[in-house]
Amino acid sequence: MSREVKKVGNSTYEVRVSAQKENWKDCQKKAYENLAKEVTIKGFRKGQAPLNHPEVKKAISQGQVFDNAINLILNDLYREVLNEEKLVPFAQPSVEVTKLSDEELEVMFKITVAPEVKLGKYKGLKVEKTKFEVTDEDVTNELLKLQQQNADLVVVEKEAALGDTVVIDFEGFVDGKPFEGGKAENHNLELGSGQFIPGFEDQLVGVKAGDEKDVNVKFPENYVENLKGKDATFKVKVHEVKEKHLPELNDEFAKEAGHEGVNTLEELRAHLKHNLEEDAERRSENKYFNDLVDAISKDSEVEIAKNIVDGEVKSMKENLTKQIAQQGLDLKQYLEILGKSEEDLEKEMAKEAEVNIKNYLVLEEIAKKEELQVTDADVDFELARIAAQYNMEVEKVKELLKDNLDRLTQEVRMRKIHDFIVDNNK
Repeated sequence: MSREVKKVGNSTYEVRVSAQKENWKDCQKKAYENLAKEVTIKGFRKGQAPLNHPEVKKAISQGQVFDNAINLILNDLYREVLNEEKLVPFAQPSVEVTKLSDEELEVMFKITVAPEVKLGKYKGLKVEKTKFEVTDEDVTNELLKLQQQNADLVVVEKEAALGDTVVIDFEGFVDGKPFEGGKAENHNLELGSGQFIPGFEDQLVGVKAGDEKDVNVKFPENYVENLKGKDATFKVKVHEVKEKHLPELNDEFAKEAGHEGVNTLEELRAHLKHNLEEDAERRSENKYFNDLVDAISKDSEVEIAKNIVDGEVKSMKENLTKQIAQQGLDLKQYLEILGKSEEDLEKEMAKEAEVNIKNYLVLEEIAKKEELQVTDADVDFELARIAAQYNMEVEKVKELLKDNLDRLTQEVRMRKIHDFIVDNNK
């Protein structure tokens, strides 16, 4: 295999590779045989006609053979390039066929490796640590939230008020015609919760069980394309009105809240305050670490190839699309609601991706420079910690995590990097 290597950027190489003639011939032969298995000729079962049968040859084009043969040889060529040139790809390569005949195959791989990082100062930095305070009001709000979570909804014979829940059937109409997604039965709606479009819930204040009412609303301008700004009428039938009955905040409530060792209301307040303070400390530590990484990153130099950012943006869009699909939306509808274009979204994602990639590369460079490696003992310690946490045998934990040990190792490595940076910037 002959090849020509050319560096075309800080982290991009163009590698032209010519396949060995014998290998290329063998791949074409295998490709033809594979394609012949899919050919049906009269008088023969599928794929059973002789390879040199005129009808088989007629059914398979040279282009099909080339395409199939390239697929057979491409991975081997790519692996050889990486091994021989000691290249570690950081993104998916691009491939271009530059010469093609039955005697010759030349391809050009465009390979992006991890960008070079010029580290700035990463020790002895002075970054102010934000302290998040927990007030008595915070504790009271947490207690009220717990009270709301333990409230009972009781069916009542009265007019619905804000804060009550109504059980309704509804169907929406625009220009006298029903629209997709505008109908439901036995839907629980808390009035004042803001679940529905503005004006809908307010118009149900005062309804009783058995009432039927037309609710007239206007869809917001930032709604989905086919409904935004349009007037709509919802025909609503009320089945029940439910009132929220809050439990009394007393020692009995504290006992039933489900927190070990808590038997009085004062003990519950102390417990909630302790949890809030632990959460505040975690937020403070996380922000401090992130601020340190930002400071180190800003003082470092990294030139990130566009295709690396593009690849990260593609991944971010795919993840977002999956998340909003769980809410019954597609990307177009989601962007319409936000009042953004796909181009706007991609620009925002590109900025975020560039920061995230740079921070990652800077952390990796620190780990490399400081030789922050994960040993077998580190992994064993982490497995033992998990086993103790869940009261399990270590071997059982190993069995459960056998397909995720690489991920566990990376988590341990990132913890080492985190601890190093925090310890060296106090």
